[in-house]
Amino acid sequence: MAQEPAPKRADVTCDLERPGMKDFRLDGQRALISGGSKGLGAAIAERFSEAGADIGVIGRDREGLRRIQEIVENNHRNCWVIEEDVSSIKGAGRAGEKALALSSQWDVLVNNAGIARVQSILETSQDDWSDVFSVNLRSVLLLSQAIVPQMIKRGHGKVVNISSIGAFIGTPGLGAYAASKAALNQLTRTMAVEWGPHNIHVNALCPTVILTEMGHDIWDSPSMEKPRREKEQRIPLHRFGEPSEVANVALFLASAASDFVQGVSLPLDGGLTIAP
Repeated sequence: MAQEPAPKRADVTCDLERPGMKDFRLDGQRALISGGSKGLGAAIAERFSEAGADIGVIGRDREGLRRIQEIVENNHRNCWVIEEDVSSIKGAGRAGEKALALSSQWDVLVNNAGIARVQSILETSQDDWSDVFSVNLRSVLLLSQAIVPQMIKRGHGKVVNISSIGAFIGTPGLGAYAASKAALNQLTRTMAVEWGPHNIHVNALCPTVILTEMGHDIWDSPSMEKPRREKEQRIPLHRFGEPSEVANVALFLASAASDFVQGVSLPLDGGLTIAP
C-alpha cells in the first residue's frame, strides 16, 4: 500500500513573552557560541538573542559573522564577533582569550563548531582523522577550559555541546565524524559529573539531518531525491529537521527550564533511533 505523504509542518513561533515562559528566558545573560557564523550556530545565536541574551560568536567566515551580528543587534542585544579558527590549538586558545577580554561573564557556552569528511574508514587518512577530531572534540575541551572557570567562580553556568545522531548509529562514510561525536558525548558526561557540584549544567544535543544552508545544498539536489526519500521514510515523522528546531532545544538546555537535566546526550531525530 502506498505511503501517504507526511503533512507539512505548521510554522510555530516560540512566544517567550507569554506568562509562564520566564524559565526559557536568558535576560541579563551572555552566551558564547562557536561555529556561530552560519548554520546551526547562527540559528542558535538568533534564538538566544530573542530570549534576551547578549551573544558572542566565534567563526572563520567574516561575512557570516557580520550577518549574525546584524541579526542579534536587530533583536536589541549586544553581539561580539570573534574571528578565529578553532581547529588549531592556538586558534581555539585565542578565541577563549578574546572572549574573556570582551567579557568576564559568560553564562552559556555552546560548543557548536564541527566538520565532517565523507570517506570510508579504509580511505580515511591520519590528517583527515586529526582534522575532524581537532574541531569536533579538541576545540570543545579548549574552549571549555577557558570559559568554564569563571562559571565555577560565580556558581552558575550552562554548557551545550552540539553532537550528532551519528554518535549512536553506524553511518557509512562518516567513521571519523561519528567517532568524534561519540567521544564528545562521553566528554559531556564527564564534564557533567565534574562540574555539577559547582552548579554547571552540561548536556549534548544530537540532531539528525538538519536543513541548514548546507543541508539544503546537499539534499535538495535532484540526484539526491531517491536517497532523501528513503532516509526520510526511516524517520517516523517522515522529514528532516529545521535549524529553528535545534535552536529551540538548545535554548531549553541553556535556560533555567532545564536546571535538573544533567549529562544527557539528547537525540533530536524525529524518532529515527527508536524506529524498527
